[in-house]
Amino acid sequence: MTMRPHDEQSLPTDASLSDESDDAWELLPDPQVLPQQLQRRTNERRVFHLVRQRGPISRASLARVTGMSNQTIGTIVAGLIEQGLVEETGIESRPGAGRNPMGLKVRPEGALAFGCTIERDRIDGAWIDLSGAPVVSQSLSINSNEDPQRTVQRVEELYAQLTDEMPASYLVNALPAIGLGMPGPFDSATSTLRNVPNFSHWEGIDPRSLFSTRWQLPIFYDNSATAAALGEAWQSTNDVASFLYCHWGVGIGGGLVIDHRTYRGSTGNSLELGHFPIVADGNPCDCGSRGCLEVEASVAAILRQAADLGVEGDLDHVVAAAASQPRIAAVLERSGQLLARAILGAVNLFDVDAVIIGGHHFQSVSPWMLPPIESAVRNLTMRRLVRPVTVRHSLIGEAAGAVGAASIVFDRLLPRVHFVVPAMVGALPSANHGL
Repeated sequence: MTMRPHDEQSLPTDASLSDESDDAWELLPDPQVLPQQLQRRTNERRVFHLVRQRGPISRASLARVTGMSNQTIGTIVAGLIEQGLVEETGIESRPGAGRNPMGLKVRPEGALAFGCTIERDRIDGAWIDLSGAPVVSQSLSINSNEDPQRTVQRVEELYAQLTDEMPASYLVNALPAIGLGMPGPFDSATSTLRNVPNFSHWEGIDPRSLFSTRWQLPIFYDNSATAAALGEAWQSTNDVASFLYCHWGVGIGGGLVIDHRTYRGSTGNSLELGHFPIVADGNPCDCGSRGCLEVEASVAAILRQAADLGVEGDLDHVVAAAASQPRIAAVLERSGQLLARAILGAVNLFDVDAVIIGGHHFQSVSPWMLPPIESAVRNLTMRRLVRPVTVRHSLIGEAAGAVGAASIVFDRLLPRVHFVVPAMVGALPSANHGL
């Protein structure tokens, strides 16, 4: 049985919503939406995300922060509670005497979203709840030159499999769309991938066009590193408003969040961290330049350099060899130093409060690569005497890409102002029923 999207007029379109922001929940003009409806949608999104970021928070605090009237806040909160997205919980802690007011927080099981990322060597998929936590997830290894049509078929199969593994009670609140993360760059006007390094077999393809004719769910897709940064922003509380996200793996990517808003640039291809020219007259890069960070310090670069020293195999094999072979350890340390140089430049450019490093490969190399990054950020950033910059691993862990892609769905479709998601038990594509 096929899960079908609702009437197109009732779903927000790709162009109708702005990026995430704590204090700028603006919606782009839509000729089908009256000004009063547009204002209501903007206000409801703003209140919802304030509860998500700052909860537990009282209605009075929401009114004070937003400047909306108590009546408006009351109406919006009542709607969010009715939708099951927000719930009352305990009290909001406030200094001073007097009774603490009732607090509001996001209800994790109030909505679920599916996200998937396609990388050069793997596919990650996950259903996540409203807190950003994976409910079910899985990763698949793929050949780096696999036919794109087959890769997208795997995405459909993974969606069906993980949907079957979901508890039936969760499916009631599953959102009718998926998020898809892909390496960039891509042309936002045509939704096609363009000049993606080491991904030439995807050149000129809109990934959404490869889904089978039976597939009828909306697909929101974005650069995978930007999606992962959005996932981190979804999970982070208000104390990390601006940060740089670095995805380290077979490729290297970057995502930027400023004041809780993912920054994409004018074409949606901002912060291509892997293509910072980092080594003068270095190795040729598939992007057409030389000495890019990705060709000098990624997993692929480390494997190539280790093979030149007589150690062949996957990254785990190289890491094991580094424990006893100083020359292999030096390869990992050099990669960390180069990555630190690129991150330092980005921090000085964007003045962020934190650097978050993700990617399922990074944990194993962090003893060699993390110290130079921490040292550079601590000792060399221009703002070091004003306020330090923190460096940490991703909160999400190995599922960061899939969680980020699913967060795109939350960001596009919540709160549910103009559409209602019905009970969908038995209406989702599954491995048993087909798409």
